[in-house]
Amino acid sequence: MVRPAVVLSGILLAATLAGCGGSAVTGDGTTAVTVTIGGAGSSAAPATATSRATPRPRGAAIPATVTAVRFTISGAGIGNIVQTVPVTGATMTVTLQVPSGLARTILVEALDSEGIPHFRGVTVIDASGTALAVTIDMAIDPSNPALRTWTLVDNTASSTLSRIVEGDGVLITGGAGGEILSSDDGRTWTSIPTGKLDARVEGLAFGNRTFLAMNTTWDAASSTYSNDFVGAASDNVAAWTPRGAVTTDTPLANLAFGGGTFVAVGDNNTFHSQDNGTTWSRGTISGVPYLSDVVYGNGRFVAIDGWSGIVAVSADGISWTSSLLDPDSISGIRFGGGLFMVATSAGNVYTSVDGEAWLQRTPIDLITGMSEPSVSSVAYGGGGFLVIVSDASVDWIFFTFDQGDHWTPVDLAAYGAGIKDGTYFNGAFLLVGNDGGSGRGGVFRSGDL
Repeated sequence: MVRPAVVLSGILLAATLAGCGGSAVTGDGTTAVTVTIGGAGSSAAPATATSRATPRPRGAAIPATVTAVRFTISGAGIGNIVQTVPVTGATMTVTLQVPSGLARTILVEALDSEGIPHFRGVTVIDASGTALAVTIDMAIDPSNPALRTWTLVDNTASSTLSRIVEGDGVLITGGAGGEILSSDDGRTWTSIPTGKLDARVEGLAFGNRTFLAMNTTWDAASSTYSNDFVGAASDNVAAWTPRGAVTTDTPLANLAFGGGTFVAVGDNNTFHSQDNGTTWSRGTISGVPYLSDVVYGNGRFVAIDGWSGIVAVSADGISWTSSLLDPDSISGIRFGGGLFMVATSAGNVYTSVDGEAWLQRTPIDLITGMSEPSVSSVAYGGGGFLVIVSDASVDWIFFTFDQGDHWTPVDLAAYGAGIKDGTYFNGAFLLVGNDGGSGRGGVFRSGDL
């Protein structure tokens, strides 16, 4: 339960903080910095801070699991200044006296009753003596215990679940045998016998208030694959109806939605539909041996070639351009917080705002405790990305909440192997795959973040 918002004002960090774990500060005065946490900044603030830090994707309010907030101010020529204040609401506004100077870092950590960080936020300002106002949104802290606490909330599907997607406050997951389950809270799941899919759900996407699922079957007579689509309105996910179909020489791999268009990719093909999956047309693309995934963000589709390390980009889902990103095969792509992120089978990670210019991030260490590791999927939620790594005997997930600069591993040994996809919903991460025991489909939920 979220507590009522209470604004805490007038809390000052002086230049010398006795008894607060901070260091004495000397210099040319201080700058009053009004910091708002988990909400909008004050419209009455006298100025806006100049930040030297690239904004990072973060969530909003302070949750009820947090009891205190710790501020740490640091920078050249000063020791760390630390102050901890109690939390009484979902948002806070605190006035800090920051030693004047360039590039002052303000770190905010939301702590539980044992002093363990659950959320954090950071900004870098130039403190010139003129009062400033900043808003610091909170991201999940890698130390958050909820990241290591998982519960099997459903295993009613007869076999492995492969995809999960959210739309209009509803979760849909699908898997082998064409099974589809829905949930509106991430805890309780309902099996939906569509009767329309008879093979594994290969693709799943949401757009135009419509969930669209795709599966692929082999036609021995024609030596071709039929990629069949079924859809359901978000306000009636119990009623799935057949949509169109696409015949290909090899199976299609996944779906995405953006700009009023559904896009399906697979092999060296792309297809697009602007009527919620009823009719499909082939796109224009070349130089890609095998497209294995596609996402939409920042006004464009970005698809990956799972074999050759090629990335393809399209503004409309029809005309595509492609370029080589990494010689290793790319195992997953997701969009979130304004960024595309891809991971290769060897653990290399890249981010991009447009799918064309990529920045290599810190590689994922695939060595610790693993015998035959390989990246299998990427997911996004809660202000961070998670990468699913499959091993010969167990799965791991690696979290990053700073766009891939640092990674936090979580061992899923207690749940066996078989995690396929993940997302964030209703205050927790969700993973789908098999249940790690009976071989049935499994939905796992993290602790409350």
